[in-house]
Amino acid sequence: MSRFENSLSRSELYKIVVAFVDNFIQSYSQGPEVIILDADDTNSNTYGAQQLTLFNDYYGGYCYMPLHIYEGQSGKLITTILKPGRRSKTADVFSILQRIITHLRKAWKNTMIIVRGDGHFCSKELMVWAAVQDKVHFLTGLAGNKLLNDLAGVTIDSAGKQFKSTGKPVKRYHSFDYAAGSWSWAQRVIVKVEVSEKGTNIRYVVTDIRCVRTKALYEQGYCARGQMELYIKENKVHLLSDRMSCNRFEANQVPVVHAFCRIHFITCHA
Repeated sequence: MSRFENSLSRSELYKIVVAFVDNFIQSYSQGPEVIILDADDTNSNTYGAQQLTLFNDYYGGYCYMPLHIYEGQSGKLITTILKPGRRSKTADVFSILQRIITHLRKAWKNTMIIVRGDGHFCSKELMVWAAVQDKVHFLTGLAGNKLLNDLAGVTIDSAGKQFKSTGKPVKRYHSFDYAAGSWSWAQRVIVKVEVSEKGTNIRYVVTDIRCVRTKALYEQGYCARGQMELYIKENKVHLLSDRMSCNRFEANQVPVVHAFCRIHFITCHA
């Protein structure tokens, strides 16, 4: 098995990933009206001197960080790509997503494609590119800061006052336009404020989708991405996709591909 894993070149592994995306496309009898690209990475621990294994402070050990991309409504796994043991720069993640979307668009001219992910999938590159594409949108987390808290100040203060007067948990939503220093223009930002006996919890989401009401977009749109975390867990626990036993970086993509073959067959052809 080790000899087989080490026999594949980088170009051959790339062709395999493309073949899986093609298989995802073929699992539909016709182009869907909307698909959601749920993107997230996870740790695959390493235990030796594997190439490109890096220490990840969040997970407290050396690992790789494969990128998983699922279709958010059907649960179909589109692809998994092995990456070094750090969270990729936003420009690198965007490059992967751009290639996948471009490939999907060749088959599905009229399908709306929405990229959904947590805060480190928020990138100026994605915003600029999506703005000039037909039916490509994004819905991602956004790290909070003082300026965002100031813009959401009225909502935060009113939620705190309501909890103080009633003693019951409060949840409020609000949206406003905001542009970070690196962005080319302002985007729609949604703030969710929860106040309870545990304290105040503030979360932000950024999107170019403006035709959906704030609460619905957050609760039914953004929060639904939590399901893919369960898919990733199943992928690792039951299909052993995080077995990283080879020294060569490319060879460790093969267990990911092997697990991907099994889950792809289950989700796309059940």
